[in-house]
Parts: sequence; C-alpha cells; structure tokens
Amino acid sequence: MSSLAVHPLIRQDWLDVGDGHRLFLAQYGDPQGVPVLYLHGGPGDGCSGDELTLFTDKDVHIYMLDQRGAGRSRPCCMLTNNDLLSLLQDIERVRRWSEVERWCLLGGSFGATLGYLYSCIYPARVLSQVYWGMFIPSAAGMRWLYGDRGAAQLFPEAYQCFNPQGAPDLAALFEQFEQGFNHAKADVREEFLQRWLNWELTLAQPQRPVEQPIFEPSRVLARLELHYARHHYFGAYPLLKKVAGELQAPTVILQGEQDWVCPAQLVDDFLTQYGPAKLACRLVTLGGHSFTQEDMGEAIAQAVRQMVRYVKCL
Repeated sequence: MSSLAVHPLIRQDWLDVGDGHRLFLAQYGDPQGVPVLYLHGGPGDGCSGDELTLFTDKDVHIYMLDQRGAGRSRPCCMLTNNDLLSLLQDIERVRRWSEVERWCLLGGSFGATLGYLYSCIYPARVLSQVYWGMFIPSAAGMRWLYGDRGAAQLFPEAYQCFNPQGAPDLAALFEQFEQGFNHAKADVREEFLQRWLNWELTLAQPQRPVEQPIFEPSRVLARLELHYARHHYFGAYPLLKKVAGELQAPTVILQGEQDWVCPAQLVDDFLTQYGPAKLACRLVTLGGHSFTQEDMGEAIAQAVRQMVRYVKCL
C-alpha cells in the first residue's frame, strides 16, 4: 500500500509570512490525528513526499513545510531575508495559522537542529519530538563537514574533487564556491554545483553512485546550504548552546553509526556539555545519515510510532 493511500492529502497552501516569502505547506493523514510537523534538512532540501514512509500509524496529522526558498516555497532559492531566526519564527507562524495548540516535531540533519531550537524557545508548544542525524553547527561541525581534517580523511579522493585548489580555510573555500555558483559561464556554474553535490552525496549516501544529474531542487539545495554555511548558520551554535539545557519535551535523537555528515560523537559531546540531564543520542547500528537508508529509516519509523502512542496516552 502506498504512503498516500495510508496518509491521504488533506490540503495544500502557500502561506504569506512576509519578507517576500510564501511557504508551501502540505497536510496529510487524519485531520483529527496526532499533529506532527516534519522539518526537512539542508538547509534547502525541501519535502519530497517520501517522508510519509516514516509514519506507520494512520492516526497522525502530518504537516510538511518547505522552508524559505526551498521546495515549492516561493520565490524559489530566495536568499534575501532567509536566516535562522526567520525559519524559527516561520514554524510558530505556521502553528498559529494551523490553529494547533501543541504538536510533535520530526526532522533530520539541519531540520533536527532547527526543531531542537524551536522546542527550547517555544517549550509550551511541543508535545514530543524525534530527530536523527542532528547537525551541530559549531566550528568543529563545519570543519568535519567541509574541512580537510574531518570527513575528508575518510574520502580523500572525493574531497580532492570537492576542493581541488586546496583552499586554505573554510572562508576561502566558501568564497570559491560563491564565485563559482554565480559565474557568468553556465558550464562553470554547473561544475561548481556538481562538486558541491557530489561531496554531499558521498557523505550522505556513500553506497550510491556519486555522479547524478543536477535537477533544479539540487541546485536550490546547494545554494541555500552555501548561504547558511558562509554565514555560520546565522548564529545557530551560540543560540543552541544558550538554550539546549532548557529542553522540556520528551526527545529522541538517533545518530547513525555510519553517518559521515553528522557523526554521533559531535552530538554526544554537545549534549554532554550543554544538553539536559540524561539526554544522549541513540546509536543506530549500520545507520547512515539519510532516512532512505534502510537501518536508519526503520529506527526512525519505530521511534515515531512510540512517540505517537505516547502522545495519545497523554
């Protein structure tokens, strides 16, 4: 049975949140079910609909939000007024528009970072939450992801293709990609986009062939990821350190044993130092970064089932 058969589409809307942005929001499932907001990663990945496979219970009301500039939100790939605080405020705008008093949160990678922050800033609005592959937007997290001493040591040939000029630091590397993404020649733009996306695919799904056609959503993803990385995720890490210990909602954080994008050790180190007592990430044996990876997908679906059943008993 298809995911849409289990969770039929309820409605689709474009919400005007100001600043020139209109957010795409799709709702699926049971209008009377447990409300769950899905937060995609990236930044800029958008929702594909494949995320519905993570929901095995029928009695859920699923909200899938394309963040600013991503997915079907408009204008596509708009970088103006696209920053961390705007994304956090958008979540609360969507909650009020949807007339949901309290909801659950689900997300991966940067979506997990975003949801964790929201749950600390708006604790009264979150019932429970499940995250995976959580990105810690610290200097160490960025060096692991894009520098030459982190994941690059695991995939040296792929990193050489990603950073062939040997940029001396992240600022120089990001500046090279900024110029490449905006180059006057289309073939140069395509080359830089392919390099960025190939590196990401190597880390997120190393079992898949690296060379993939560049479709428009991938271009958007690369540009928005670079936009946030160049701006140090608009202060996400200092804010995360400040509020992480104030978490109140029951929370599960899953990290894949083979997650080369957001390694579990970085998350555990952060939670040990700044998180609430007794919260630590759960290691998923053989799990990767993407929910499409079988072991990680099954672990997420199980955690979501437990979350929904817990909320129904409140």
